[in-house]
Amino acid sequence: MKRENISLIIDFDDTLVDVNAAKVILENYEKEFYSEKSNLYKKKQINFRQYQEESFIKVLEKNSIESLQLYSKNNVKIRNGFDRLIKYTCLNNINVTILSSGLKLYIEPVIKNYMSKINLIATDILTEDNIIKFSYNDAFDKDCSPKWGICKCKIVESMKKTNYLIYVGDGVTTDFSASSKCETIYALEPLYSKCLSENIEVQKFISFDNLIKGIM
Repeated sequence: MKRENISLIIDFDDTLVDVNAAKVILENYEKEFYSEKSNLYKKKQINFRQYQEESFIKVLEKNSIESLQLYSKNNVKIRNGFDRLIKYTCLNNINVTILSSGLKLYIEPVIKNYMSKINLIATDILTEDNIIKFSYNDAFDKDCSPKWGICKCKIVESMKKTNYLIYVGDGVTTDFSASSKCETIYALEPLYSKCLSENIEVQKFISFDNLIKGIM
């Protein structure tokens, strides 16, 4: 691919890793509560930000941040081939950004070995006077919807000014909105079918090795 300043933007849950890490953690610690909040979100009775914040606040009432981090590290695995992708991007000066609406709390333990070679944009979780707070400072301003927290479109629009963007994702909400602004899309389901239905050019994500071949 003869493009200057190529940058990869990769979603985390169900993309970089082959599971929804948030779901794995929440089901382990508060299965019934998670199920209730998940159903409300699916029915559009609460938004994503409410679903995520309320679910993790409930879990952290009885569990430490450290225990969640350890559980994520031990139970969430990166898809095969990512190591080879990072070696390729480092050799070819390609920027890699992990862009997620999820929490750094469970993402960082999984990608710890790659942190010096990639960028991570996700939700911070802070504790002040025993009060849990969520920070979306990585990607949020007054023009962004408060329903999602992290604004993926804001990041894409800022990076697009100086980069040829390749987006890798799976979702039909924030991933779809952000990826549709990029030059190339590699998608898993259901994003792949969503792009096709909207007549948006898209490549099916098969593996990171396949992605490397596409970038070459």
